[in-house]
Amino acid sequence: MDESAQGSENEYSQTRLVSSSEILPTSITPAFSRSWDEVVAGFLASAIDSDGTRRAYARHLRRAGELFGGVPPSMLTGAQLSSFRASVTGSGLSPSSQAQALSALRSFLTWTGSMGGHYLPSEVIATALRTPRATVRRRYSVITEKEISSMLEAAPGKREKALLGLLLGAGLRVAEASRLAIADIVEEHDGDVVLFVRQGKGRKDRVVPIGPEVDALLRDFITSTGRYLGDQGPLLLANDRGSGRRQDHGLSTRSLCRMVSQVAQSAGISAKRVTPHSLRHTYAIRCLRAGGNVVAVSRLLGHSSITTTQRYVDHLQESELRAAVPALPMPFEDQLAS
Repeated sequence: MDESAQGSENEYSQTRLVSSSEILPTSITPAFSRSWDEVVAGFLASAIDSDGTRRAYARHLRRAGELFGGVPPSMLTGAQLSSFRASVTGSGLSPSSQAQALSALRSFLTWTGSMGGHYLPSEVIATALRTPRATVRRRYSVITEKEISSMLEAAPGKREKALLGLLLGAGLRVAEASRLAIADIVEEHDGDVVLFVRQGKGRKDRVVPIGPEVDALLRDFITSTGRYLGDQGPLLLANDRGSGRRQDHGLSTRSLCRMVSQVAQSAGISAKRVTPHSLRHTYAIRCLRAGGNVVAVSRLLGHSSITTTQRYVDHLQESELRAAVPALPMPFEDQLAS
């Protein structure tokens, strides 16, 4: 982020909106007369299921609370919501981050309003916090077949190879890989193996079939830890000093992200940022290239809408356009710098 954008973001997080005086309803539920932070904590704990969404919303709502001076939701006005929107849209944040900030406050106010925490009409909330019109379309970050091989070869241990198998061979989200248990690896009667992904994004379960090479990576890791298919406990175990004292011995999402980054660096991939999600993107593109239809790939990825999966098709189509571009005749090619 450049200095001007950083300055704008700081302004968004520090500017305080002064509460306007007006007559407010007196029959507000007592629980919602508490401080902003207390009500936000209740909202995040009870209304948001995704860990990633919870963290993002917490960040945006904390900034909103600073702008509103920490007053409870019952004291907010439509004018303040409009001022908040103006501070977000003028902050230098990316269009997707702006949309997320406004969505966070809309969701929060919808939840508090449904429980008698304020009496702002839903029309006021929708209008004052409307999302700016913008086309946010970024190319997916993926790795090549050669880079896949390099990462698998560079993975220092069987645990790291198993993780790559889950991300590149099953397209799991990082939180899904972190939560996957050994018992979620199911061998069916015909010998095929599937992963039972519990409580994925949107609290939806799904079944993801895996190929024999991914199955081999997982079995090899499980065997190396002295465990068996069907055992209880997380698949990917932490081995840091404090892991034995924790109730959950599984790897955290942060540890998984760090692990993927380290393996990518060891594989010599330095010109692009490799994350668990870019490996998931790679899985989706590879499925489509292998002939998978959009509906099937959407189910494999656990998308709630096929529109999300269609973006991968658009990415694929753009990539395939390269084959239609003819090369220029270059009689002086030997004179060009390599």
